[in-house]
Amino acid sequence: MQNWLQKRVLLSGGKTALYYQGAQYSFADLKAQADTWSEKLQGLSLPPKAPVGILGANTLATYTLILACWQLGRPIALFNFRLAPAELTTQLKDAQPAVLLVDDSLPDWPGTLAHLPGPILSYPQLAQGPRASFTPVAEFNNHQVADVMYTSGSTGTPKGVLQTFGNHFYSAIGTGLNFKLTSDDAWVCAVPLFHISGLSILLRSLIYGLGVYLEPKFDPVHINQILVDQQGTIVSVVPYMLQQLLAHLPAGAHYNPHFKCLFLGGGPIDPQTLERCVQRGIPVVQSYGMTETASNVVALSFADAPNHICSAGKALFPVDLAIDSAHPQTPGEILLKSPTLAPGYLHQPAAYQAKFTAAGWFKTGDVGYLDEAGFLYIKGRLDTMFISGGENIFPNEITAVYSAFPGVAQVAVIGQIDAKWGAVPVALIKPEAAVQLAAAALRQFGQARLAHYKVPKRFYQVADLPKTGNGKLDLAALKRLDLASLPVIS
Repeated sequence: MQNWLQKRVLLSGGKTALYYQGAQYSFADLKAQADTWSEKLQGLSLPPKAPVGILGANTLATYTLILACWQLGRPIALFNFRLAPAELTTQLKDAQPAVLLVDDSLPDWPGTLAHLPGPILSYPQLAQGPRASFTPVAEFNNHQVADVMYTSGSTGTPKGVLQTFGNHFYSAIGTGLNFKLTSDDAWVCAVPLFHISGLSILLRSLIYGLGVYLEPKFDPVHINQILVDQQGTIVSVVPYMLQQLLAHLPAGAHYNPHFKCLFLGGGPIDPQTLERCVQRGIPVVQSYGMTETASNVVALSFADAPNHICSAGKALFPVDLAIDSAHPQTPGEILLKSPTLAPGYLHQPAAYQAKFTAAGWFKTGDVGYLDEAGFLYIKGRLDTMFISGGENIFPNEITAVYSAFPGVAQVAVIGQIDAKWGAVPVALIKPEAAVQLAAAALRQFGQARLAHYKVPKRFYQVADLPKTGNGKLDLAALKRLDLASLPVIS
């Protein structure tokens, strides 16, 4: 299909595409900036076909550099600037970008450059370099790799997911049908562009002609102000962000009349938080997706959300969904077929092929079930599930409950080896500042909301929980914790 940026400028070049740091930019403005970057990149005489690496924050320069690479027909490799130098080095050696472009707005960016391998240029260094004329590619081929994006590595080593323009296009179409997207919408993007949740917002903007509020960081007070006083109609959030927005929304304040929803992904959310959203008149649409599926493949519709508050929803229009179980109402691994599925992992074709069944279903590694109406309910990860006395236990379910306990800042649940039951659930809790938790109160809270075998047998206090560079819970690191060294909440 025709180059998306060129097509969008042809259709609505004068329309506002971006709200950034108090200024507005039309699609034509974005194209002009992307063209300048394209000339600079062309002036580098980079080897053909190699991706351009981008280590960037949510900035105008990062966005227009992404567009510029695609104008040249080059894939991009997006890297998480929150990674430790050793982690980032591993990914760079895997992706082998022709050049790594580093955002000078990042903290300690000169120091970051010193630790990384390969050709590296900061954004200002690229801007000061020579330029050469270029001809933008006429078409984006559905099978052409648009980007390499690394998984969070929450259960192991991150993998480079190859995402095509076709993957992104069908993802945008599925989301658009579910949300009834139009060019009048404005999507607030405070999630990182190196993550599929952020990049997909920019692509929906190009395809639907909608505006984007690009936020360099998540500031709940500022985001609420956009949603109350400005034109934001949708905002993408993870559970922590949702809780912070609620905590900082003034009593009596309401989001603007055109607001559609908080689009929730990234993990389980406790029912109490969702009930607070209902009380404040804030629609929340839960969803399910992953890097390999180019964003969400399952979501609740607006009509269904009030009556299926803990469900991820139904498979979007281009997606087939099944449960690897004799009966879909019995929990099993979630299986998918979808044009949004990536064609593979970079340099790891065998590892990707192993994720498919003989019938061509993609094995997500997540466990869930369908109710009789076809709504998906997610239990947790297959690789974090453990068995206690013959019962399957999914830590996510327990974590969601204890996230609502007063005074709990962070919580994770793992299985601890037990001679009698095989394993028992234990909770790792970071209390809020100056809060003293009591095991009896925690146990009583769980007993009122969970089956008895799901209530943690012990509660350990931690200073912090290990996270991946993407901010997700590092499940592999959790399993390596020495529980005997942690204080027990009594």
